[in-house]
Amino acid sequence: MVYGVKKSRHKWFLIGFGIFALFVAAVLIICPSNPETTKKSNRKKSVREYRQKAHISKKVILPPSGRQKIAFIIDDIGYDMVPLKKLLKIDAPITFSVLPHCIHSIDAAERLHRAGREILLHLPMEPYDFPDKDPGAGALFSWMNEEEIRRQIREDIEAVPYVSGVNNHMGSRFMENKEKLNIVFNQISEDGLFFVDSLTTRHSKGKELAEKIGLRFTSRDIFIDNNQDFTIILQNFMNPLKKRNRWRTLIIIGHPYPSTISALKEAVPKIKAEGIDIVPVSDLISN
Repeated sequence: MVYGVKKSRHKWFLIGFGIFALFVAAVLIICPSNPETTKKSNRKKSVREYRQKAHISKKVILPPSGRQKIAFIIDDIGYDMVPLKKLLKIDAPITFSVLPHCIHSIDAAERLHRAGREILLHLPMEPYDFPDKDPGAGALFSWMNEEEIRRQIREDIEAVPYVSGVNNHMGSRFMENKEKLNIVFNQISEDGLFFVDSLTTRHSKGKELAEKIGLRFTSRDIFIDNNQDFTIILQNFMNPLKKRNRWRTLIIIGHPYPSTISALKEAVPKIKAEGIDIVPVSDLISN
């Protein structure tokens, strides 16, 4: 009798254990692990794989903002419409700097505006070798007082419609005069314009004063056509491509000479083929 009871209890124990084992197995099949733990594990794996890929190909996956950029400024626009029309046929967003009070200043600005091109006021300023070199109508001189300087700037801006910024024409003497240049920069800032220093003197006070008053400012890197020979100008365009590891952005200033136009026409496709962006000069000025 006792043996029969023990046998019965053993039977029920085996049945109960079997049911419990089946239950545990079912739970493991349906829920193999903690979902949150799995997500964290997968996330770590993804981050690790991304970092490995980025490390391997970091030179390839640079964002668009990391591309090298060149801005071309063509000065001395306003004397003649023929070179302007040729320049507008070049497939690049060239920035044009228009002299005030020239025979074609307004016509040129109107034409450029219709073409969607960026326009600067090419502001004439006093050079060291004046009067042998004459900056032309609308020029600023160091002997002017504040009222005269401000009035002249306003007249020059009115003479070239649609301008978004200013760069200096000549001005080796004026750009070294802190007091007078400060007046110019304050007026330009009040008009909501930026300034591009043509660097006609290595002693320019432009950068120092612009930082002081918070004026949007940059300066040119290369004068492309001091020599008007086509071969030399084209070489000047190509030289930066050979030294790409030395720069991130470049501002290149030229003039509407026939040789410059021909060289620019030939250089632009080559520059684009190198993966370098050609942009309006305002793209290279921080807000």
